[in-house]
Amino acid sequence: MNSTPHARRYRRSLPRRRRSLSGGSWPKDVGTKAAKTYADADAVLVERQARQRAVTKAEWLLHDALSDHAGKALAYLGKRLDDVLSAARTAVEAIGGARTAEDVIEAGGDAVAAWTRLRELTQDLENIRQAQWSLLAPRTPGHGAGNADSRVHVWRRAAAGHVRGLNAADAPAFVRDAIITGRVTLEFLRWTASQEGAYVPRSDDEIEADIAASRPDAFGGDAVDITPAELPARGYEPSKTFEHSTAPHLDASSPTPPKPTPNATVGDPTPRVPRY
Repeated sequence: MNSTPHARRYRRSLPRRRRSLSGGSWPKDVGTKAAKTYADADAVLVERQARQRAVTKAEWLLHDALSDHAGKALAYLGKRLDDVLSAARTAVEAIGGARTAEDVIEAGGDAVAAWTRLRELTQDLENIRQAQWSLLAPRTPGHGAGNADSRVHVWRRAAAGHVRGLNAADAPAFVRDAIITGRVTLEFLRWTASQEGAYVPRSDDEIEADIAASRPDAFGGDAVDITPAELPARGYEPSKTFEHSTAPHLDASSPTPPKPTPNATVGDPTPRVPRY
C-alpha cells in the first residue's frame, strides 16, 4: 500500500510516544499541590461572595434611605430650585437684551458677572433635575437600571416634572430637547425662570397627576354625561313552530306529546346569487 512520506513519519513516531507516556511518573507532591490549589481557590470564592453580599447590603441600605427620606430631600430640592430661578431672573435683568457672550462683553460692567453667574446656575439646575429623578425612581438593587430608567424616560417624554401643566406638544423644541436629554442649556434656564409653575415634584403620584392635567381637554370641553341610563325591557318573540315541528319527547316511557300548534310557515329559500 502506497503512503505518503508524511504518513510514514507519523507511524514511526507512535512507538516513541508510547514509551514516553508509559515511562512517565506523577510528582510525589501532586496531591499536596492539588489540595492547596483547591483550598486557595475556595478561599478566593468565599471572599468574593462576602464582598458581593457587603455590596448588596450597602445598595439596599442606600435604596431604603432614598425611599424613606425622598420626601424631605425633594422638598429641599424645591427650595433650592426657587433660589436658583430667583438668582437667574436677577442675572437676566442684569444682562438686559444680551444673548451671546460677545453681546455681554460689549455691554461690560455688571453684565459680564451676571453672564458668568448664569453659566453657574445652568449647572445648578441640571444637578437639581438629576437628583430629582434619582429620588423619584431609585434603582432596585439586583435589577439593574432598566426599570427606574424606563419610568424616568416616560416622564421626560411627557415633559413632566418641570413646569406644572406643561404639555409636551406645546413646549418649544429646545425645551423638549433639554427635558428629554437632561442637558440644561442657558436658553432652557432662562425659559424655566420665566415660568410661574416651575417646581420639583414630591412624589411619582404628583408627576402622574401633572401628566393627566396637562393633556388637552383634561378639565375643559363639554362634560360627558356618564349617568347610568335605564333601558326598556327587551322583548322576546316565541320560537317559530312549523307544520313539521314536533314537541320534545325526552321520556320514552311516557306518551308521545301532541304536536305543537304551528305559528309560522316555511318560506321559499333565498335565491343563490353567484359572486365572481
